[in-house]
Amino acid sequence: MYLRSNINRDGIKNILQISIFVILILTVIIYTLFSFRDYFHGPEIIITSPENGSTIATSTVMVVGRVLYIQDVSINNKPILIDTQGNFSERILLFPGYNISLISAKDKFNRTIEYKLELVYKN
Repeated sequence: MYLRSNINRDGIKNILQISIFVILILTVIIYTLFSFRDYFHGPEIIITSPENGSTIATSTVMVVGRVLYIQDVSINNKPILIDTQGNFSERILLFPGYNISLISAKDKFNRTIEYKLELVYKN
């Protein structure tokens, strides 16, 4: 009788040890995937205003947008500030005629993305 209950206890002990090991391994894998989610997505730029290719009647325009998964963002090589959700708004000066503004963002893995905002200023 003693031998049989000892085998059951050893079997349960082995199952618990294996279960704890599997849970630990799964926790490490999930944490690793969660930590690298920014790497998998890459940097992203979303411009909400003005629309690309618009004709503007004033010499300045407010560029409004959002950046995702980034560390630094700039417009025409001028760093701009973003809030905690990645929203930004920056006023840029337009010259008469065709204008190209380059919005670039870099993530913490040094990957960059660029967005060319093309506007026409007609006074």
